[in-house]
Amino acid sequence: MKTILLSAVLLTYGFLGAQIKSTEKQIIIEGKDTITIIKDVLEGDLKRQTILQTADNSFMTIEDQADGSQKQTIIKGGDTTIIITKNSGENVLIEELEDIKIDEESDSTKINLGKMKIVIIEDKGNEKKGQKKIIIDEKVIIDNNGNILNEDKDDKPEENDYAHWAGFGIMANGFLNSSGKISTAADAEFLELDYARSIGVNFNLLEKRFPVFKEYIGLTTGLGIQWNRYMLKNNVDVFSNQDTTFGVANGFIDYRKNVLRTTYLQAPLLLEFNTNKNPEKAWHLSVGVVGGIRIGSSLKTKWEEDDKTRKERVKSNFNFNPFQAYATAIIGYHNANLYVNYGLTEIFEKGKGPAFSSVNAGILFTFHDSRGKRGYHFL
Repeated sequence: MKTILLSAVLLTYGFLGAQIKSTEKQIIIEGKDTITIIKDVLEGDLKRQTILQTADNSFMTIEDQADGSQKQTIIKGGDTTIIITKNSGENVLIEELEDIKIDEESDSTKINLGKMKIVIIEDKGNEKKGQKKIIIDEKVIIDNNGNILNEDKDDKPEENDYAHWAGFGIMANGFLNSSGKISTAADAEFLELDYARSIGVNFNLLEKRFPVFKEYIGLTTGLGIQWNRYMLKNNVDVFSNQDTTFGVANGFIDYRKNVLRTTYLQAPLLLEFNTNKNPEKAWHLSVGVVGGIRIGSSLKTKWEEDDKTRKERVKSNFNFNPFQAYATAIIGYHNANLYVNYGLTEIFEKGKGPAFSSVNAGILFTFHDSRGKRGYHFL
């Protein structure tokens, strides 16, 4: 039966493989009475119809030739017959092929056609015993037990599945003073923060991983956007000029919201470690630096006046540093991560505001689907 199956496939691809536009196919035959019909588009306007039939242990392929003749390949039992019918009605017989090798150890039949490899495997399991599986692939790999090692190659993790940058994160923001401690009103009263409401957001759009050691160690870069919110605790108005950023107490308005906001476009350089080849089962650690360029900043206030809600938004650079850099560490399992960032640059331009640097920590959810695939990658 193996010889019959392979002969049909061999004749189909051996005689016409050079004319087919797409030479990679996968054919599954389940059960002994399965009929599979394949239509291949050849170079030019010709089409071929191939019929494989196992019900009566016979196969037939039909091929229309460019000169108007027709080639029929009939395989019945152990006999292979090729008949070419010319326009005149004359039949010409061609010898059968004899290049079939059976691997008794793995109970499989293999043959190579140039770069194409064809493998026929008989299932030994109780549930599907006797069923055949035909794999036509350039890179099929089979072990001695008949297992196809790369059968589901479309479901294998991609390189970027081992990266942990692209995703959505939410974090708590804070200021560090020049001594590296959390800032207080004594450092700059107008920038005293309401930490419970100083929330930032990361939306990392793109990532690209470069392997260093297989799936376990790699370098990752990418692109993302970071929105920082610094909720001011006191009723102050914040101003800036070319020389400095400062605040003035406002004794007339009780602000419900008084928040400085910055937006940075950022890119990381991370060294990542993974514990498992399956990204869905891997613990991972990423350490590195992230650089950013400021693309927006503003002050937004909100208060009540005459039983009405008033809002105001002032767009200004407030002397925020146009560039930022921070050290980061990310640790997680599958697509859930904890991360912490430590500012390497000051929040304000040097000498134009308090000598504060940033610190934040949060949760990052990386992009995955049910198979471990991720979205938003560089090509």
